[in-house]
Amino acid sequence: MKYTDWKYLYPPRPESALAPNTIGFYEKTMGWVAQYKKNGTNTIIGISPVGEIITMNRHAEKHKAWQISEYLKTSLLQIFPTGFWHVFVAEVMHSKTKDIKDTIYIHDILVSNGEYMIGSTFAERQVILAGLFLPLSRLETYSHHVCDEQGKIWFARLFTANLTDLFWSIERPELDEGLVLKDPAGKLKDCVRERSNESWQVKVRHTSKKYVF
Repeated sequence: MKYTDWKYLYPPRPESALAPNTIGFYEKTMGWVAQYKKNGTNTIIGISPVGEIITMNRHAEKHKAWQISEYLKTSLLQIFPTGFWHVFVAEVMHSKTKDIKDTIYIHDILVSNGEYMIGSTFAERQVILAGLFLPLSRLETYSHHVCDEQGKIWFARLFTANLTDLFWSIERPELDEGLVLKDPAGKLKDCVRERSNESWQVKVRHTSKKYVF
C-alpha cells in the first residue's frame, strides 16, 4: 500500500503485561522472540520525501520534554534515502533516564520507501531494519547496536532463545523495564487505532512502584 502523504500511525505496542514465569511458554511453545523494553517514550518518527522529520508520541501528540536535535536529524537523513516516506517506531531515551539524553532506540518500521507495510510480518520488517542499520553498527551492546558516531541511534537486537534467563539478567530496571515478546509471524494491521497491533506482542516487566509486572 502506497504511503504518499503524512498520516499519523499508532505505533504497535503491547498492552498485556504478563508474569515472568510465562516467558518460557511464549518462547518454547509459541516460538515468540524478544527485544528489550527500554524505559523511554514510545515514538513515531516520520521522514518525508524532501527530508522533513516528524516526531510524535504514542498519543498522536507532539513531544513536550524532547525535541529532536539537528545532529539526529542529519544522522537519520544519511541512513534513510530521500524521495520516499519512511516511518519507524522508537523509544526516545531522554526524559525518563538521568544519564541518557536525545537518544532513539529503534525497534520497528511501518513505512519503507513509501510502502505502508500492512500485512507484513514482524520478522519481515526486522529484516528491512537490519539491512539499514547493521552495516552501520559501531558497537554491539547487550541490548542494541550503536549506529552513529555519537551513540545516539540504537537499533534493537532480536533474541530468540534463553529468554527467561535474559529477563532475569537485567541489572538496571530503571533503564530496561523488561522484555517485549513478539510473534515473528504476527502481521501488521492498519495503525489507525492505538491497540490495532496488540495481538502479536506482550510485555514482561520487572516490578516497580508503578506496577507489579
